[in-house]
Amino acid sequence: MTQWQPTVKKLEPDPAPVQDERERLRKGRVLFREGRQDEARMEFEALLASNPKSANACLALGMVLRRQERTEEALARFTQARTLDPLLAKAYVLEGQALTELDQFEPAILAFQNALNLDPKLVKAMTGLGQALLHQQRYDEAMTQLREALRYDPRKVQPRLLIAEIHRQQDQPEVAIAELRLALGIEPDHIRAAILLARLLVARNEYASAEQVLLEVLERLPDNGSALAQLGRAALELKLYPVAEEALREALRLDPGRTSLRLRLVEALLAGEKLEEAEQQARELPQKSQIAPLVHKLLGDIHYRRQQFQLAVEEYRATVLHLPDHEQLLGDLERELAASEGDWEDLAGELQPSVTNRVADETRRLRQNRRNRNRRA
Repeated sequence: MTQWQPTVKKLEPDPAPVQDERERLRKGRVLFREGRQDEARMEFEALLASNPKSANACLALGMVLRRQERTEEALARFTQARTLDPLLAKAYVLEGQALTELDQFEPAILAFQNALNLDPKLVKAMTGLGQALLHQQRYDEAMTQLREALRYDPRKVQPRLLIAEIHRQQDQPEVAIAELRLALGIEPDHIRAAILLARLLVARNEYASAEQVLLEVLERLPDNGSALAQLGRAALELKLYPVAEEALREALRLDPGRTSLRLRLVEALLAGEKLEEAEQQARELPQKSQIAPLVHKLLGDIHYRRQQFQLAVEEYRATVLHLPDHEQLLGDLERELAASEGDWEDLAGELQPSVTNRVADETRRLRQNRRNRNRRA
């Protein structure tokens, strides 16, 4: 994409949307805000079918596709929108954001610059440009854009998060921490700011401070299952198990049937040595083939912590049986069982790390497959 300098506003705009078009846009946007993405997509697709020149419908459909992680399709819609209406600054911003997500930083920079040519005060374009420059490690240029964004809107949190990331990458953790605390002062319930701050504090071995940061955000969160799950996952990753347990319990209260939350709650309970409840939660999980390896592995870990080594080995063997391409690993396991002469403790100790790594690999593979399916859908 070449950088474009607008000169005059077009004299013959497309006709104003008819009432039905405005109503469909409104309805689709409501569905989008409510998280009903498939229904919103159907509304916007129907609108485009009736009016292929609706730039706003293109933008709206692209936003749905982006939310569904179908970024390349979303990008095509954003490009279509700015082609239909070259003076629509928002189309360039969304195009730049999608390009950034696809690691296409040079065209993203041009898209944001085009948006700023149309509206020099567009904070989202400045922020997006700063982020794309940051990805290229052009720190001074990125900082200039992000500080400019804050000059126009000092209460924006996203530029501050990116400024903190610049300082982190430049090995200035104190400055990064100060910037994130300032962001939380503006929006005390901002989950991403809290998680980034907690990560920096954990890296400095300040676990109590990190836990307090996440607990303060947790207390302020509304009944938002997605936000609670995000906080729980981050706390689990940071080994802040009491916070993880509390956040995941609240998320499960709102969505009791969500298997991934219950799996993570079992992990948090296990790490916190709450073995009886961890086992109870694990046995309540559905016997789905895709999660069976992880369930058996967790049960094995519970038995291992209890020093029930034979039961642990049996669960680890069940884990292996449920993994794809398990023949080689299972053969090795059976040979070890035959040679163990009843030394279950040593065998369980040898199996635990290898089974953990194998299950982690399989979990990553399944997640990537799901992302790929979403992109192709």
